[in-house]
Amino acid sequence: MTHLTAYTSEYLACLNLQLEKPSYDYLSRICHAHLNTFPFENISKLLYYHNKNIEIPSLDSFVQNYRTNHFGGTCYTLNANLRKLLSNLGFDCYPIMLGKEHMGIIVMIDHERFYVDCGAAAPFFKPVPFERDFKNISSFGDDEVHLRPVDIEKHEYTYTRFTNGTQSGKVWHFHSRIKAELNDFTPALQKSFEENAPFMTILRCQRYQTDKQRSVSLVNNKFGIRNADGNTTTTTLASVEEIQDVIANEFLLHNMPVGEAIDVLNTLNVNIFAKE
Repeated sequence: MTHLTAYTSEYLACLNLQLEKPSYDYLSRICHAHLNTFPFENISKLLYYHNKNIEIPSLDSFVQNYRTNHFGGTCYTLNANLRKLLSNLGFDCYPIMLGKEHMGIIVMIDHERFYVDCGAAAPFFKPVPFERDFKNISSFGDDEVHLRPVDIEKHEYTYTRFTNGTQSGKVWHFHSRIKAELNDFTPALQKSFEENAPFMTILRCQRYQTDKQRSVSLVNNKFGIRNADGNTTTTTLASVEEIQDVIANEFLLHNMPVGEAIDVLNTLNVNIFAKE
């Protein structure tokens, strides 16, 4: 059985999971628990920027930051540490680059490659067998992600997201056999901290709550709920105090210093209450 470090054991404890041998079923439960535990958010990113800490947190720091501040992160933080966790648990896995900007994970189980991704606020609750299921759809409500082959012999694929049937965001191309190193993401990571970068100009937080059959989302001062049946609601929040209340009582992220992140945005001349 794999020997675990203290923080790897603590990581599993955050997910409310026990140590098991690598398997598809175990990996599925890790993915599901990860999306329900660690939020996709840029609150931590804004505070890292303020503290001039522009790097991917180590696994130890990632676990500590969740325990202390309920931090999750954006793709580099979430998927880099998930990949470390999986490796520590004995999974054969490696990061890949999508669209020269996103980090995904390939996991080998019984000589088959599966796509894993808990860093895009996307509904990847299970590993995707993308090399044999060309019609795969990872979905929650009206939110879907399709992984489709471009050239099977060259192992080239696309990642496309749809909301209510309409493409959402960019189409990311990826090569499933090209293993990336963390250093390969350094230019994109540094660019993501520039003051005009997407996650430096908004307030963003998202978390799945599948026990309630919903996903909760905050974009600036708009609080949204997406239900598994496809119904959505959006509420406009009028103050920092209302945002703090929603993060604590709807997201259940009681320790998250969202007010401090809003202060950082203010120093960057970003007014999250400005009318669109």
